Amino acid sequence: PAVLTGADRGHLTVGAAKAGALLDRQLTLARTRAHSTALQALGSSRFHAVADQVAVLASEVPLAPGAAHADLRPPAAAARDRLTDAVAALPLVTAGSPYNAAALIHGLSPDPAPHPQDAPWHQVRLLLRLHRYAREVLHSGADGPTRAAAPAAVDAALRAAGEALDRHRDAAEAAAAAAQAARTPRIAPATAYALGVLHADQRHEVEAARYAFQRCWRTEDLGTS
Repeated sequence: PAVLTGADRGHLTVGAAKAGALLDRQLTLARTRAHSTALQALGSSRFHAVADQVAVLASEVPLAPGAAHADLRPPAAAARDRLTDAVAALPLVTAGSPYNAAALIHGLSPDPAPHPQDAPWHQVRLLLRLHRYAREVLHSGADGPTRAAAPAAVDAALRAAGEALDRHRDAAEAAAAAAQAARTPRIAPATAYALGVLHADQRHEVEAARYAFQRCWRTEDLGTS
């Protein structure tokens, strides 16, 4: 095996520092642009029209007679079904390996396109949150035939699944940011190498998060049966 000399280690250290500075500049620029876009949206006539409509709706609560006694089970079941359908489309068998080398083939390639599996997992994250919100309302403890106590084990399993998908989203976005930075023209080889290492590390974190989700996803445990 090759042995790194002191000069080699020095180049790698400098490359890592430059990679961090490059990422910081690019992310700061992206954050500034997003902030400007948000400020423009908040000052738009469309935003004010939506705010006026929300204010009117809030002043007219309850929205319909008998809303307080409405059966919440159908919309909660719809949220649950959307989640289970989305999870069924995921490659959970592939995600059953803690080190999923096959799934890393595209993720570690120079292809600038996003990993084709990331979007479905992000969608499951949003649907899981919607399912949790529906359960919170359904099991809020209020009186009525549609309310029931939510098992603590189910809530804990849902929370663990949600945390795994949060880590998945963060790692996927970090890998994408590293890949984007590595495509900056005329960067030093040591900087590109450091960004490549970061990208690979985050794609491994993506697979680890998928494995964690696959381990905690059990139909009978998550209240989706």
